[in-house]
Amino acid sequence: MDYLTVGHIVKTIGLKGELKIYPTTNFRDSRFKAKSHLFVFNEKTNERIEVIVKSHHKNGNFDQLFFVGYSTIESVERFVGQSLQVVKDNKLLKKDEYYYSDLIGLDVYFDNGQYIGKVKRVEEYASYQTLRIESEQKDVLIPFVNAFIIDVDLEKKIIKVKYMDGLKWK
Repeated sequence: MDYLTVGHIVKTIGLKGELKIYPTTNFRDSRFKAKSHLFVFNEKTNERIEVIVKSHHKNGNFDQLFFVGYSTIESVERFVGQSLQVVKDNKLLKKDEYYYSDLIGLDVYFDNGQYIGKVKRVEEYASYQTLRIESEQKDVLIPFVNAFIIDVDLEKKIIKVKYMDGLKWK
């Protein structure tokens, strides 16, 4: 089973088991809604503990969560510093939507066959996402929009992008 990290547990809040979460998902409301099943993942021990969200509210750039069955600070202190994960479900994606984790590491080519490099990460900007591609000389930024992206083939691990005259990337 594959998992996606949707947040990191920053600290406890108060004495009743509330946790402050730094979200790493664009779907905060649906991922953290009441009755959602999450997994607290400890990277050191590779252990996952399933938890159910009791309540959720946003606090600026952070989220605050209570879990069912965890009603004291002592019961949640061990979760601080760990990740929150969900089971990866490709059925949630629409056509031409991808999990960022699936794009990282893919080889990127221009439509003329010229190799650019590998996707290092996906960066979010106000109006679109951008692929940061690690090439031999320097990082290349290509907007992840239909005007530039021709094809994403997850099986072949390749992204084809449109070549534009005058583009200097080397």
